[in-house]
Amino acid sequence: MAANIIPKETIIVDNVLRYPPTGLKVIVVGAGLAGLLAAAECWRKGHDVEVLEKSPTFSSIGDILSVGPSAWSTLHNYPSMVKEYVEVGIDALMTPCHLDGRYAMEKFEFECNREGVAEHAAYPIRIVGMNGRADVANILLNQCRRLGISVTYGVSIADYADEDGSGVAISDDGKRYQADLIIAADGIGSKSCKLILGGPVRPVSTGYTVYRAAMTSADLHDSPLLKQVLAKGERPEGRLYLGKNRHIVVTISQRLLSFGITLPDETSGIAQESWSSTINTEELLAKIPDVEQLDPLVVELIKNLPNNRIVAWKLCMRNPQSKWSSEGGHVVQVGDSAHSYIPTSANGATMALEDAISLAECLRLGGKKDLALAIKIHQMLRHQRTTLIQRVGLLNRAAWHQDRTDTIMDIVKLMPLGKWVWGHNPERYVVDNFRKAREHIETGAPFENTNLPPGHKPETWTLEGEVEREKTGHVFDPAANGDWGVC
Repeated sequence: MAANIIPKETIIVDNVLRYPPTGLKVIVVGAGLAGLLAAAECWRKGHDVEVLEKSPTFSSIGDILSVGPSAWSTLHNYPSMVKEYVEVGIDALMTPCHLDGRYAMEKFEFECNREGVAEHAAYPIRIVGMNGRADVANILLNQCRRLGISVTYGVSIADYADEDGSGVAISDDGKRYQADLIIAADGIGSKSCKLILGGPVRPVSTGYTVYRAAMTSADLHDSPLLKQVLAKGERPEGRLYLGKNRHIVVTISQRLLSFGITLPDETSGIAQESWSSTINTEELLAKIPDVEQLDPLVVELIKNLPNNRIVAWKLCMRNPQSKWSSEGGHVVQVGDSAHSYIPTSANGATMALEDAISLAECLRLGGKKDLALAIKIHQMLRHQRTTLIQRVGLLNRAAWHQDRTDTIMDIVKLMPLGKWVWGHNPERYVVDNFRKAREHIETGAPFENTNLPPGHKPETWTLEGEVEREKTGHVFDPAANGDWGVC
């Protein structure tokens, strides 16, 4: 383990306490959620860091996401970020609904906020159930700016290399960006796969496309039903509509409204894994079966959505990756670059942010001398957890799309989370397990991850195999493998 460095002075910027310098130079490729938190956490852990982003400017596109307590377990280290988080968070209740709008059961708290459950990883901060994607990105970007982290836009990375003891990110125009470590946080289809895996990861279509958009309540026009709901001034609500071969998620808050519908789509060339693939309102309404029987409030919301911002995202998955880093350990993937999720996992953003926290601490403990080993330990501590969450996404989609509208309560009970998800602190987990994981790698000493459901035995699976299991009605049963409880 890296030797402790005695600081000459304590460094505090924006009320954030920084660890002593490690001498590591880190370049983060991608200013998405994982990339920005990785940058902030690397700075806090004493690494020199900068960020490169291919977009020309900060992008506000995106709808609503759920970011769990484990991803915010480091939030208390950033007082300014806590303030912004509280200001823009959507503290919603969840409501399962029939497609026609009838409530299937009473509104309820997100699992980690219910009375009597275990303490979540970000306690005592109250973690809200939903956030605007752009809001979270802006919170993280603002923090990076306050810390003086350079974020350069308009740099498109076309290739990666691991050479001469350094990682290299090569832009479209041939410019080479070199550092001790390149963090590839550039999302699905990362160009780093060529170096790390020998080529791109083959996407496997799930046969579904999600159509999603968000808007501010101020942009509502002909919307009497929505305005009536907003006029009540009640607590924000996340409605989950379940039906055969489809589900809809609608968020209603005083500031933001969002919509997302997942529908079967076996066609090619209509939707892509891209935020730039959009359709208009009329096209979306035409794709929804029996739209005249849909909750009028949902139809009203769709008609209000901005035509140029309804994203059509084809839902593809990749089989769990066996490697996240280059042979020399100077290029590593985080977030969607390493493990992509479908929305029904409800934890894609959470896992990406956990990656960022884990990696920064592994780098601190390994130091420049043991960088490659630290990267291996990071993947060892993360891989089984992220793979299991990927599998859960398939389970949820299969449950939500059954023709069981009369038993929605039973379907909702199938949604597995548990304290193993939201009670996990990725930074503390690294501190507690780094040495044991190192001994396992170096000497073969026994080691088992404990960031899984207690008693869970990891299983090898493939997307193709899970699809076949679903067709025969033999989907993965979480209750049969470990404790998924909340206490």
